[in-house]
Amino acid sequence: MTNDVYDREALFRIVSTFPLIDSHCHNLLTSDASLIYPLEVCFSEAHSNALKDALQTSVLKRCVRHLAEFYNCPPTLDSIKQVRDLMSHIDICKTCFKPTGIQSLLLDDGLDTLGGLMDVQSHLELVDIARRIVRIESIAEKILYDLATSVACTDQKVLNFSSFEEQLKKQFETYAKSESVVAFKSIAAYGSGLNINCALNPEAAAIALGNFISDFESLSYKKGSVRLINEVLIDHILNLAIDIAIQHDIPIQFHTGFGDSDFDLIASNPLLLRPLIEKYPNAKFVILHAAYPYTRQAGYLASVYSNVYVDIGLVFPLIPASGQQASLRELLEICPSNKISFSTDGHYHPESFYVAAIQGRETLSKVLLESVENGEFSYEEAIKVAKQIMFENSNSLYKLNLIPKQIDNEEYKDVSGKQRIVKLKKMGVKFVRIGFMECSNQYRFHIVPIDRFQNYIINSGLTNMRANTAFPYYGDVLPENIGVNETGELLLKPDLSTLIHLPYNPKHANVQVFFENKLTPVDPQFGKIDNSPNSLVFPLCPRTCLKNIIESACKDLGITFLIGTEFEFVLLKDTMPPVPVDDTVYVEASSFHVSNSVEILDRIVEFLQLQGIEVEQFHSNGAPGKFKIVTTPKSPLIAADKVVVTRQTIYDVAAQAGVKATFVPKPFKEQVGTGAHVHLSFKEINKSQKIVDNHPSRLSPYERSFIAGVLHHIKAICAFALPTDLSYTRIVDNCWTGSQICWNVENRVTPIRVRYRPKTGPNGKYLDIHFEYKFVDGTSNPYLVFSALIASGVDGIKKGMQLTTNPMLDIPASLSNEESIEKNVTERMPASLPDALKALKEDKKLIDVLGEPIVRCYTGVKEDEHKYCKSLGYEEQLKILLMRY
Repeated sequence: MTNDVYDREALFRIVSTFPLIDSHCHNLLTSDASLIYPLEVCFSEAHSNALKDALQTSVLKRCVRHLAEFYNCPPTLDSIKQVRDLMSHIDICKTCFKPTGIQSLLLDDGLDTLGGLMDVQSHLELVDIARRIVRIESIAEKILYDLATSVACTDQKVLNFSSFEEQLKKQFETYAKSESVVAFKSIAAYGSGLNINCALNPEAAAIALGNFISDFESLSYKKGSVRLINEVLIDHILNLAIDIAIQHDIPIQFHTGFGDSDFDLIASNPLLLRPLIEKYPNAKFVILHAAYPYTRQAGYLASVYSNVYVDIGLVFPLIPASGQQASLRELLEICPSNKISFSTDGHYHPESFYVAAIQGRETLSKVLLESVENGEFSYEEAIKVAKQIMFENSNSLYKLNLIPKQIDNEEYKDVSGKQRIVKLKKMGVKFVRIGFMECSNQYRFHIVPIDRFQNYIINSGLTNMRANTAFPYYGDVLPENIGVNETGELLLKPDLSTLIHLPYNPKHANVQVFFENKLTPVDPQFGKIDNSPNSLVFPLCPRTCLKNIIESACKDLGITFLIGTEFEFVLLKDTMPPVPVDDTVYVEASSFHVSNSVEILDRIVEFLQLQGIEVEQFHSNGAPGKFKIVTTPKSPLIAADKVVVTRQTIYDVAAQAGVKATFVPKPFKEQVGTGAHVHLSFKEINKSQKIVDNHPSRLSPYERSFIAGVLHHIKAICAFALPTDLSYTRIVDNCWTGSQICWNVENRVTPIRVRYRPKTGPNGKYLDIHFEYKFVDGTSNPYLVFSALIASGVDGIKKGMQLTTNPMLDIPASLSNEESIEKNVTERMPASLPDALKALKEDKKLIDVLGEPIVRCYTGVKEDEHKYCKSLGYEEQLKILLMRY
């Protein structure tokens, strides 16, 4: 494993999730106006008949493919429009903006040919910050129109040019002072071109103004506007605006490079601005649109003048991918990276923002990676450049003072499975691991090429033998009378919401599955038509079991859950006998003196974060070579999936470093064990704060009943939470777990620990509470453990079970028999796997909720494992467990 793998993934991650400041764009249309303006005009400078030919360009075809993937429809413009027609305007806007990661919009509202733009403030429904860019020519044209109209309505024929200047200056001053305005902008390239006269000539400007007024009758004044095309007036007005921009330290953006048909491309070369740049060294000139096709010229100006910046909008999406990449490469040849800013030039329809943002990220990722591979940047430098272009440069130049809000990992992954596959393929993923957890709590997977996965498996599933769900951990030998045998098959149906890249094995991705029936002639239902959802469910699916239980709790009681996990594991240099990587104790600093251990832990945590798993803390943990990683809580099914991913990451990264990671509960006979503490909380839906009565525990009635339910079923739960014979060597006194059945408040030596955290809600201060189940170990199946815990607690709530004991504030093992009886702590946790399995087989409620087939299969496999291990000593059992866990 090389550092390049991590660095490459880190670069991809930053480019994909770091926020964008859209430093030049235009207002969206209102709902009514959006019905008039065709969607395709956003992706071409062509109009009228020429727009029909634009549909044949690679540019527009690529945009259609992007939008078809986004809307999950066939890749045709008509199909996209049909999907849009079923959505409200605001829903289209919100849907398009959500995945872009655009944090701020800087809006030039001068592009208003239809007279139906949303105002700047309305865009705050879509982004955090929206600011205005004032178009210089638009302000001047409004003053000119009002002035000419006034003259036309009077006998006045002599104009006071200084009065005209004062009006201009006053307007420019007003806008420059406004907190909502961040820049001026000029479209002189559309009028007289960029060869601007830097020498102020009031006399010539006055004559030009007089001529303009005299010709006013022939202009389109009846439309309520005029267009400023007189070169002398434009030059004079620009010089005035630049002076005011300097006084107020705001940038001036210039349209450069390509435009529509009423435009002289040669006159838009940014090199023509050189005299203006030199005359005003204190002005900040922003060259828009990468000056395409004059990108190198723009980069040159930014490299030799400290007051020149380049904005790389409009090339996304108006030129093809090869051109976008070439433009960015040309800029990076000599342009300082702290002078390049991103924009979409999005306008009218939200899809223009979406496509530009997606293509911009893709281009940045590809070009920066190539730059690293070519030795032009290190990975660290490339990541810095990405952040500068996407956010930091604009944040500084336009004085936005924003704190970047990185796209949340879950939000970033909230895209269709098809889109996710496309992203993975672009990242170089070649294979997909189709994984599942079976009864002996081993994680197994099949590997398929990603094209096969994309074209077939996601729809049809992958065939697997039913027996593969029920092998014991000592070998692939199927026990008898467990509900499955060597016949029959099932389908592994991918849950695309779980599809993730494996950064430590960059050509691989991983996906979790649901088990579905694949009926064969051996099944009584074979040949019968049954389209009900239940007919598809294979009864031994742990993920389906958990999914059903949490959905039932939400429906019946209106409660939802969060679950977090502590991962305790040991790093071993050798397995038989186990040789730890160090000999340290709880959170001791010396455990990180071993360079290999530090690197392994760092890489594990980094790779977990890259997979969307948030780590709260990690440290050494009280036994030789033992460490702990704590992750943030998630909803139960997601949490269980992340347990699987976390364990596999720890196993694989350790193996790549040449050591063995193990979750075996007692790898060292004389040391404390290794657990997988489960932290669970719940809340009642539509209640901002839980109902609390005067109970001395400060627990709500639901919380007390939930604990009571778990205590009632805890012996049966142990069959899932402590699934091996060696698991019970950890559940003993004086081993930080506890052997007596009781609960406590912030006491670390009982099976159930209630944890409090003060918070403030709408009704004042209260205690946020969650429950820690300390007895669970890392050889357990998280789907079944979470299912059993939730089912037990829900049973307690439904039956109104009451706590019969107070919280244990003492050390239970220190109590005399009389004290234990007095405190009603008289039952012990199961002492062995057979005891726990017996309790589960007698627990009718858990059997009913989890399903008889899954309990029958599970207990049968575990009884077979126990039978196999009876003749083995501790070291022999440990050897097998170390191979599997």
